[in-house]
Amino acid sequence: MSDSIQYNFSPGPALLPKEVFDQGAKALVNYNNSGLSIAEISHRSPIFESLLEEATQLIKELYKVPSHFEVIWVSGGASSQLAIAPMNLLREGESMAFIESGYWAKKAINATREIRAVEVLASSSGNSYTKLPELKITECRSKYLHLSSNETIEGLQYSEYPDVGKPLVLDMTSDFLVRDIPFDRVAIAFASAQKNFGIAGITCVLVNTNYLLDEKDVNIPSIFNYRTHIAHKSLYHTLPTFPMYMSLLALRWIKNKGGIQQMQRNATERSSLLYKVIDEHPKLKSITLDYRSKMNVCFKTNTALEEEQLKNHLKENNIIGINGFPTIGGFRASMYNFMPIESVEFLCKILNEF
Repeated sequence: MSDSIQYNFSPGPALLPKEVFDQGAKALVNYNNSGLSIAEISHRSPIFESLLEEATQLIKELYKVPSHFEVIWVSGGASSQLAIAPMNLLREGESMAFIESGYWAKKAINATREIRAVEVLASSSGNSYTKLPELKITECRSKYLHLSSNETIEGLQYSEYPDVGKPLVLDMTSDFLVRDIPFDRVAIAFASAQKNFGIAGITCVLVNTNYLLDEKDVNIPSIFNYRTHIAHKSLYHTLPTFPMYMSLLALRWIKNKGGIQQMQRNATERSSLLYKVIDEHPKLKSITLDYRSKMNVCFKTNTALEEEQLKNHLKENNIIGINGFPTIGGFRASMYNFMPIESVEFLCKILNEF
C-alpha cells in the first residue's frame, strides 16, 4: 500500500473534514466543558435550542432563504420525505408529476403512488438511465413536479431544472449546499445530511408555506405534518442531538470556506479533473452520456477482466467506497462538499497508472 491514508469515495455516508470530526469527537465525550456529552443533552435544553437555532440561521444565510419559507429539521433520512411531501401538498384527487430520471426518481414515484396519483412526464428507463429524459410534453395536469436533482447511482445531474409551469418538489440530498435553489419556483426542497452537511440521522426541509394545505383540507398525522414541525420549531419530538450538532459544525465549515458559491466551484473542479482522465483513458469510459454529475462520477472499464484488475489496483492504493451500484457495476467516485481536491488528484494519478 502507498501509505496509511484511506481515500474514501463512498456515496454516503461520506467523509467529513478532520476538524469537524475532531470537534464532534470532543463534544461526544464532553460538550463545551459542560461535563455532558452532546448525545445526552436534552433536546429542549437552552444549550441544544441555541445549536438548533444557529444551524437554522446558517441555512437561511447560506441560501438567502425567502421569508415565506420555513427551515425545519426532522429525524431520519430523506426517503421519508418522498411520501411526506405529497402528504402535505396534495388533496384527494390531485397528482404529482415526475420525470423518471433514475433510481431515486423511480423510488419517489413509487412512494407517492401509495398516497396520491402520479403523472410521469418523461422517462429514460428505456436507455437504462444513461441520460436525462427528453421532456416533450406541452401540458402538465399535476399540481407539482418532483425532481431528483442528482441521481447518485447513475451519475446524472440537472444543470438547470425543467420548467413545466408547476412548483417544484426537489430531492437535493446529494447536491444540497452545492448549488443554488430557484426559490421562486420551489414548494419543497429537502436533503438528508450524510453527504454534504453532516452524518446520517437527520434531514433538513425547506418549506414554502404558501403551498401547504390548510388543516381542514386534509387529514395528515401530526408527526408527518410540516405545520406541526414549523409550530414547534423542529422540537415536536426528540431530534437526534449528535447528528444535529455535526450538521451545525459542517455548516460552519461551509460558511468559513466561502459558502455555496465556493462549494459549486469546488465540485466543478473535482469532477472536471476526473472526467478528463476518464475521457482520455484507453481502458475507461463514462457510463452516462449527457448531464454528467459533478457529485457522482460513474465509469466502467472495457472488459470484466480489466474491472477486476482496476478494483485490485484501487484497493492496493487505499482507495475505498468506489465500486459502482450493484445493478450498474463499474465504478462510482462520489465527491461531496468535503472531498479534498488532493484526494481527487491522487485518484487521477492511480487511474493513469492503470
